[in-house]
Amino acid sequence: MSLLFVLLACFGVTTTPCDDYCNYICDCHAGEADYNCDECFTTYDGADATLQDECETSLVDLQNQDDAEGHVCNGDGDTGGGGQL
Repeated sequence: MSLLFVLLACFGVTTTPCDDYCNYICDCHAGEADYNCDECFTTYDGADATLQDECETSLVDLQNQDDAEGHVCNGDGDTGGGGQL
């Protein structure tokens, strides 16, 4: 995944796995007790490649958990941008 992150950065893709993870939390779990949009962006601001890998895994895990639990996303579902980073 780290090589992919570097290649995307070279081609001008501005979102990262941590951006996507935080955007998903903001869009789909806003106001829920265990999720804090602003805290997520603060935690992962300037995340290195290792943390980006963790964000990617966390996003997939959260999406799978939401699917399994029938959680309906309250946001627009666009995890490709629009976040604070």
